[in-house]
Amino acid sequence: MTREEAEERARALGAEHPERHYVARETAGGDWEVASVELPPELRRVPLTPTIDASPRPSPADDPRTGAERRAPGLPGGLG
Repeated sequence: MTREEAEERARALGAEHPERHYVARETAGGDWEVASVELPPELRRVPLTPTIDASPRPSPADDPRTGAERRAPGLPGGLG
């Protein structure tokens, strides 16, 4: 089997069996073969779902401090 044939077979098997991962690898004799690896559940690809558009975020709230408190030096709120 050539490298291209092994890679194509690995893709075909991967589409048929999504719980396993298939790769093409070269043998000691120079031929190519398909190897399979079982993936743990946390590494498996799940089918993609359509995204949900987020609505615009509200503008930040106004600063509740008075003008004098905002201009006062020290800690926030003029406490220092």
